[in-house]
Amino acid sequence: MRNEAENAGQGGRLRVILGASCYPDAEAALALALDLARQTGAELHGVFVRETALLAAGYAYSRVVTYSGQRQTGLTAGALAKAFQADARRFEGLLARRAKAAALVSSFSEAEGHLQEELRRCAAAGDILISGFKPILPAAGCIAVILAEGQAVPGFALRLARSARKPLVALVACAAAAQTGPAAAPAAAPAGPPGDVAETRLCAQPEVLLRQLEHMSPVAVIVAAPLAGLPPPARIQEAARCPLVLRSGG
Repeated sequence: MRNEAENAGQGGRLRVILGASCYPDAEAALALALDLARQTGAELHGVFVRETALLAAGYAYSRVVTYSGQRQTGLTAGALAKAFQADARRFEGLLARRAKAAALVSSFSEAEGHLQEELRRCAAAGDILISGFKPILPAAGCIAVILAEGQAVPGFALRLARSARKPLVALVACAAAAQTGPAAAPAAAPAGPPGDVAETRLCAQPEVLLRQLEHMSPVAVIVAAPLAGLPPPARIQEAARCPLVLRSGG
């Protein structure tokens, strides 16, 4: 196992930071976070974010369907605050138990704001950030990695795909001139065991990238390319409907 803990993170220690704004999203991405933390020798940190947009909204006439299928009406700000608190405690407890079982150092914090912004705010250069997301339907597909032109697949992405026994599909955000075929034309890749790059697709425009993600049903998306020129991380996750992984630039 390659140890990257000396390369980044607060106090010189790399961290895998799992962020979520509800317990189901955190639970759905925890196995991924544990796997990455084990691979890299990193500390596992969980952050529960109370979304500002939800806290500021009025709920007197709302109709809500929970993850268990129950209907709730007249959701008040007080009830929402209690639900957030309950989810935070469940997330914290699950993280501590699973990290202890895996012999990993873990920590937990809470914040209020927007998930992607809070993840970047609490991260140091080199930390691996994961936005939790519970898919509506079970995902059985690939792991997608978004690359810039000429960029190699990060080692942690290759190791994660091998560990999960999932094919890795590279989506290359390239200039329009580099795309010689139809939009996002697939490029063949050598056959290999799970974890090798199974396919490369060229995406000349952000809209093409989002359409690819919408049709792929990946189990996770890793953003390795610089964020400049890409759709916002929240939009990428909305299209992919799965946990999102990216590396902090500090």
